[in-house]
Amino acid sequence: MAEQEPQAPKALVPKAQVSGRRIVVGLDTSFMSREALALAARVAASVDADLNGIFVEDENLLALSALPFAREISMAGAVSQMSEADMLRAMQAQAQIARRILERTAKEANIGWHFDIARGHRLAALAHHANADDTLVIRAHDASRRDVGRTIRAATREVRADVLLAARGVAVATTFATPDLRTVQTVLPERVLLAVDEGSSPGEACVGFAQTLAARVGAPFRRLFARGFAPADLAIAARKAHAGLIVINAHALGDDDDAAHLSAAAGCPVLLLGGERK
Repeated sequence: MAEQEPQAPKALVPKAQVSGRRIVVGLDTSFMSREALALAARVAASVDADLNGIFVEDENLLALSALPFAREISMAGAVSQMSEADMLRAMQAQAQIARRILERTAKEANIGWHFDIARGHRLAALAHHANADDTLVIRAHDASRRDVGRTIRAATREVRADVLLAARGVAVATTFATPDLRTVQTVLPERVLLAVDEGSSPGEACVGFAQTLAARVGAPFRRLFARGFAPADLAIAARKAHAGLIVINAHALGDDDDAAHLSAAAGCPVLLLGGERK
């Protein structure tokens, strides 16, 4: 598949030059990042979207490495001085590894892919990079709920993008169809795609979108009438329904950290729809 190179080092492709539907995911070389990437690839294959991986050079780590007392401790216990240039070189090496992992994953799923490098905060960079047609995949394994909430608010309410969130401790590996579109029942029997209808017009549109998605990936579909439900009530209902994915209008949730609470308590990912659907 054709690759779109970043136009400049440590800079994102300008939004105006990006077109088409994309599944956007943050990259590093950790196991959790690879799990999120695998999920993002499944989503992209299911909805005919490209996969956009973003490697973020952590500005906090760079700032710390510039301090005169910064030291690096090797696996063998050796201590050596660490400079900002050393940290940047290490990040650039990690970025190339992440790029190769992204390329291999996309080719296995037979989907288009793009790779970008940004500098800043890992989650904030994803929201900054998003467009209204995008879906951000967030695997919140090492981020605070406050940071997750801020990112979701920026993506869904300011950019109007969608966000697929899996909170800490939530399994994500088999939520969607495999890349060749075999049904999810073959890998995760009887897990339901649960659409939340809170009684609003956007909620009704959310149900229609969720029903189409369920048919596309071969998942059982259920509509939850949830007017006046708090996140805790939604989580209880989702567990009773044996939900594998909750689809909800992002504006139906109040506080910034409600989505993280809902995903964690329900034990499944949550797809928050930020854009308007008819």
